[in-house]
Amino acid sequence: MKTLKYAWRFLIRSKSYTIINLLGLAFSLACCIILLRYIHRELTVDTHCIDREQVYGVKLELDGNSYLGAVINNSDTAVIDQRYISRYSRIIPLEKDYVSIESNRYQARILVTDNVFFQLFRYPLVQGNIALRSPQSALIMETFARKLFGKENPVGKVIRCSNGKDVTIEGVLGDPENKTFMQFDIVLSAALSDNWERMGMELYSFMPGTDIERLNKAASVSRYVRPQETGDTRMYRFSFVPVKQFYWENSIANENKQMFFTGTYSHLAIMAGLCLLILLTGILNFVNIYLVAMLRRGKEYGVKKVFGARGKELFIQIWTESTLLISAALLVAWLIIEVSTVPVEHLLNYNFNYTAFDWKVSLAVFLLLPLLTSIYPFVKYNYASPILSIRSINTGNKSVRSRLLFLGVQYLLTFLLVVLSFYFNEQLRLLLNTDPGFRTKDIIITNLVYESQDLNYSEERARQRQERVEALDNELATCPYIEDWEASYADILKGDYSSSFLNDRGKKATLNVRFATPHFFNIYNIKMVEGSLPDLKDAGFLGVVVANRAALKALNYTSCQGAGITEENSYIIRDRKNPLQPIVAVVDDYYGGHLSQGQKPTIFFVSSQMSGDVYQIACVPGKKKEVVDFLRKAELKIYGSEDFEYSFLEDSVKEIYAKDRQIATIYSVFACIAIIIACLGLFGISLFDIRQRYREIAIRKVNGALLKDLYPLLFRKYIAVLSIAFLLAIPLAYYIIHEYTKDFIVKTPVSAGIFIIGLVVVVLISLGTLCWQVYRAAKVNPAEIMKTE
Repeated sequence: MKTLKYAWRFLIRSKSYTIINLLGLAFSLACCIILLRYIHRELTVDTHCIDREQVYGVKLELDGNSYLGAVINNSDTAVIDQRYISRYSRIIPLEKDYVSIESNRYQARILVTDNVFFQLFRYPLVQGNIALRSPQSALIMETFARKLFGKENPVGKVIRCSNGKDVTIEGVLGDPENKTFMQFDIVLSAALSDNWERMGMELYSFMPGTDIERLNKAASVSRYVRPQETGDTRMYRFSFVPVKQFYWENSIANENKQMFFTGTYSHLAIMAGLCLLILLTGILNFVNIYLVAMLRRGKEYGVKKVFGARGKELFIQIWTESTLLISAALLVAWLIIEVSTVPVEHLLNYNFNYTAFDWKVSLAVFLLLPLLTSIYPFVKYNYASPILSIRSINTGNKSVRSRLLFLGVQYLLTFLLVVLSFYFNEQLRLLLNTDPGFRTKDIIITNLVYESQDLNYSEERARQRQERVEALDNELATCPYIEDWEASYADILKGDYSSSFLNDRGKKATLNVRFATPHFFNIYNIKMVEGSLPDLKDAGFLGVVVANRAALKALNYTSCQGAGITEENSYIIRDRKNPLQPIVAVVDDYYGGHLSQGQKPTIFFVSSQMSGDVYQIACVPGKKKEVVDFLRKAELKIYGSEDFEYSFLEDSVKEIYAKDRQIATIYSVFACIAIIIACLGLFGISLFDIRQRYREIAIRKVNGALLKDLYPLLFRKYIAVLSIAFLLAIPLAYYIIHEYTKDFIVKTPVSAGIFIIGLVVVVLISLGTLCWQVYRAAKVNPAEIMKTE
């Protein structure tokens, strides 16, 4: 109790240092806890799975494309011995489907599956039963139920699927506490239909002791998609990927961007590195200022040691003071977190709920941080001779080097954060301002065709479907504000896949493939640099071949004159008279995704018309609102749907760089906080140092020294510390930037400008802190100083 009393008395008497230390540590802890919560939620994706390390999906690799799917060849059941399987489920994601209630249609993300799925993944049951008891059973997510029924009880309600079949809602599901790889609105029974438009995905839970490595070794052997006698030369292989890896497997990312979500370890590493830098900055600041405060007690510790005080008592005293201060800083940190909830959630694009992790990380800080911050002060004073401790209160010179060393490391970390924030902002500016090579303004992307993804329909329903699509196309042709449009299965930012092609000399190249009409090039202003499109009336389904410059180069051609390609797979070309298709034209390259991936070599199969539910619409400049209103009315007229969704391509392009924007913003914000923490440290240290030199300042003033003479004298060592920290930060920052961007094809160069600007920003703010203290010291009356001294 006495120790606690002494600790409290010391903190109260050293108000200036206590407040500075508390604020610096609170800012640091708040930033670290925010980042740790984000990192924790990224690392605990799909923890609602019964065992995310032992439930597996099938990763297929076919023609250079990877995706989650199902085992293609039934003969592969020899690889997957049925005796190994504990549970098996098949899911079919329908991202762009819809349901109807009376005459209203609603877009919905639908999951078609079986009851085993809910044995593998636990979802909280809000109402009803979590079971698909019949083919006409359905489950609905709580948030989507509110959209459809408001506050009414959804259980027992009947909704109509896009295939015209009615299903009854059996239960309402809540969202898991953790983040999920897959999100959906409605669950339908797999027994409702056996012919969905999308391919299914298989999930396996194996019996204990199953050798997954042996299964993956057998599955890694390439095998034919179809029997060899068919002439299909395509080969595939597969592997079992645990649910834990779904979120991180970018190779299996597909077009279902609204249902499936992925992350990157590089992004998480950046967050973890930022968290570490901020934490180290805060700890160094805390220890440094605490040491400054302890210098005023050097005489007290020295006298205690003379009278037999042991190291245990000294450690308990230091630990108690650290614990009190850290506890207060932790409370202030959580207050900062609570106040900043809205901007933080917007910045990190995630809604944080309080979980067990929050109190665990707080407890870890409370228990571990006082021990960590007490070690150096204890060693410093416990093993110093009593005479040095007694003298240190008067001079403090023995601690100058250690204080400046801590301050130097602190500024090293600050410079790193500032330089990295400038670089990431420059990279973001490059990404946003680089022309992607196609038109982005005044282009609307929308799903206008509301047709079922259940392919089991009668001739009459097929005819009605075709009539609705034709009616929609006719409506679009009447709008005076539409320059051009194309219906396809994906817009320019999605939908391409890779396949293997051969040139006329047998050289093989893996190229991206797109199916398009002449409208595609017109909508996006993609210019033809060589050749032209012929009459496409008799060109057939695949039409003619157009290549971009990158594809022409990959095929080892310099011109489209005499150039031709053929698919490597003989099954696809077996019905053609001439398997070698001529390249009739060449178009400019463009960036169809993130600029860092470069311009993909692409082959276009251009035909006279296409079908699909994705409409790419070029508007007359300045008439986007009129076109949106027209489309909304057309959809209501033909499909009876008011749930109209669309996006502007310009916004979609910016969305590609959402992660880059997030990183740049986070580093900018946290760099500012690091500067504040560093300046608090500098303020506390200089406050002590300059006060220690009041007598010297007074004597110099009496001897005629002016204010301009005092600044260089008192700034000298701090400028040296800043300079050394900056010089050390340059190679470290360059290394971090190089490692992060080494796989980028397009990246901003590391210029001297970002280092110079970073230096100027930090130095100006830091010297401003010193100038204020020097000015105060210089204005003190020398006579008063001499009296007190």
